[in-house]
Amino acid sequence: MKNYRKPIVSIITSSWNREKYLKKLSKSLEKLKYRNFEWVIGNDGSTDETDKFIRLMSKKAKFKIKYVSSNVRIGKSKMINYLLDNISGEYILECDSDDYFLPNSLDTLVNLIPKNKGKNFGGVCGQNLNTFGVSQTFKNKIPKETKKYKWENLRKILQGDATILVRSDIFKNKKFLEVDFLITESSLLDKIYKNKEFILTPKIIKIMDRNSNNSVSFGNKLSYTRGSFYTLISVEKYHIFIKKKLIDKLKILIQFWRYSIHGDIDFFQAVKKFKPIRKNIFYVLIYPLSFIYVLRDILLNKVEKTHIEFEKNKKIAKIKLEKLS
Repeated sequence: MKNYRKPIVSIITSSWNREKYLKKLSKSLEKLKYRNFEWVIGNDGSTDETDKFIRLMSKKAKFKIKYVSSNVRIGKSKMINYLLDNISGEYILECDSDDYFLPNSLDTLVNLIPKNKGKNFGGVCGQNLNTFGVSQTFKNKIPKETKKYKWENLRKILQGDATILVRSDIFKNKKFLEVDFLITESSLLDKIYKNKEFILTPKIIKIMDRNSNNSVSFGNKLSYTRGSFYTLISVEKYHIFIKKKLIDKLKILIQFWRYSIHGDIDFFQAVKKFKPIRKNIFYVLIYPLSFIYVLRDILLNKVEKTHIEFEKNKKIAKIKLEKLS
């Protein structure tokens, strides 16, 4: 049964030097059949033609646009926090700048919102494909039917990036940690989605361009190590960690120390923040072993200490909010 109520959906996008991809995304927004939405777009200190494009596009756009711009790069986490502070929608849908929607996508998601939601209802989740038609949400078996799941069970089914239409009030007074240009979304989402119920549909919502340049991700270069450190201590729960095989524990501990060293995290602060080490001080013995990887990273010129630039930019950033249409 269709949900004939039409809540406002806030589509949020953080973009850094992605002007040519924003063109495709904005065109897909124009083609959306569901019209009760706003685009809250963040320009993260881009040095390309992003600002010019957004301003020109907004003069022709037939949907509401809120534009948050920074004079310097502040990172996706900090920019998303600004965007979340300026939404009007009852529901939020995040869309990266190199993704674009299918015309029926918002209708598909909104119509699956139950009339009697209940306090534990979190939102609706749909499938993404890449430009070659390969699922980015499911790697093995794609579900054949729409079904409700608790977040903890849904996480086991989602094997990649999905599109999630989520209640905006869940994010009230919640922030992504601002420690680097990037920290994975799971560092916050797993906490605030805990015990929430989501409706999963196998229907296709977005197309993702996996060949886009300047991808803000954890790539071959060892960047965002401070962000990686905080992500690791957030997602590696103690009760799960202690059940893992010894070899898997060693891999995690080596990465933990590797990220902490490259991320310039004080040794004692690192120990204090990671429960497995607090509970078993012998794990500190992995610290010297990690130096082999640290030295290799340095010798291969693999390390990019993005958190240093992040801290510098955070002090000089000037953020501006404009309503363009």
